[in-house]
Amino acid sequence: MSTLSAPVARQSGIALITGLIILVILTMIGITAARMSGLEERMSGNLRDREIAVQAAELALRDAERDINNTVTASARGISGLTGFVADCGLSAGVAATYGLCYNGTGGYVTPIWIMANMTAAPSVQYGTFTGAGAIPNLSAQPRYILEGIRKMPPGSGETFYYRITVRAQGANANTVVWLQELFTP
Repeated sequence: MSTLSAPVARQSGIALITGLIILVILTMIGITAARMSGLEERMSGNLRDREIAVQAAELALRDAERDINNTVTASARGISGLTGFVADCGLSAGVAATYGLCYNGTGGYVTPIWIMANMTAAPSVQYGTFTGAGAIPNLSAQPRYILEGIRKMPPGSGETFYYRITVRAQGANANTVVWLQELFTP
């Protein structure tokens, strides 16, 4: 009797190699997805911190407006015209304690005063100093502002005063900084 035997096929391991290639590709896709997820999380955290800083800067603008309008009688400093304003914020005279009241004189500045003035200490004013507003939570530092007095004499009318409010605010991270400016007429 003869037995029929099937021909023996030699396996060359192609299934193993194909499987390993597919595993490597899946691993690369997983690593890329994990990195993208981490990047997106950092981006959303930075965006949130920037929004916190923008909101703090907006609050500081409103605080400066209340300061100019003297709406808080207990701590009002009586801003009227350019009384108490110091030319170039006192920088050229070495007097930094002007409480943020700056006047550019008739000729104006070569470099804007808000670029030259220290916005992390005097002469800038910390949020709530003259209005009694409470500290804003979750910030690395409270916002600060300066007021620049601007005198205008339009033809046919009397003297008019404007105030340029410049605010610097930080988010929860000290590296997140927002600057806002507003031209305010009381």
